[in-house]
Amino acid sequence: MIPLENSPNWFSVPSIIIDFFSFLVLFSISLISLKYYNLSGGNKKYKYISFAFLLICASFFFKLITNLALYYNEFIRADSPTIITDTLETIRSYNIFTDLTFTLFVFLNLIGLYFLYSVYQEKQAKSMMFLITYFIIISTYFSNLNYYVFHITSFLLLTIISILYFDKYALKGNESTKVLGYSFSSIAISQILFMFVSVDKSFFILAEIIQLLGYLLLFLILRNIIIHGKKKKQN
Repeated sequence: MIPLENSPNWFSVPSIIIDFFSFLVLFSISLISLKYYNLSGGNKKYKYISFAFLLICASFFFKLITNLALYYNEFIRADSPTIITDTLETIRSYNIFTDLTFTLFVFLNLIGLYFLYSVYQEKQAKSMMFLITYFIIISTYFSNLNYYVFHITSFLLLTIISILYFDKYALKGNESTKVLGYSFSSIAISQILFMFVSVDKSFFILAEIIQLLGYLLLFLILRNIIIHGKKKKQN
């Protein structure tokens, strides 16, 4: 996550709104995956996908809390103090709170992406699983010191997931699989754009929009898979 002070001032509230929509989209994807798990006769792969997106969804919840606590004055414009503004002011005065919520955002996001990767890499050695988990914990710690660490780690995981989908498409020729690859590629590109915010704040806007579009594309393709699955079951 990039702090909102690195975004254009006018984009602080729109950024929070975009993250809220991303939260809703991710939650919808989790529900859709769970529905397909039931339609597929208990295929555990879709249950794991649902859980992975639920973790990423939860990460966005903590991202929203962090940004609301830090930038309540941009989100809530009030001439006189209220219970909400007083509460947010108190929260903001304790860095430990925002540090904790940001840490949870990073950790849950990376763990969620790792779960998605694991869905298509079922035969993993336990030593490799421990190594990647350790890598995620280390990345989470250093992300608090420099946000580049989080975006680089996210980019690597998303790129690997995209490649796995494209490889699967090359084997089976399923168009839906190819679109899934494109959606994860879009989200991966957004992580790179986030890192250029220090060059120009416009990159923050572009990254937020591309990331949301990637999740929306993911939602639409999974929704189509559900509809196709229902029709197939009826026939």
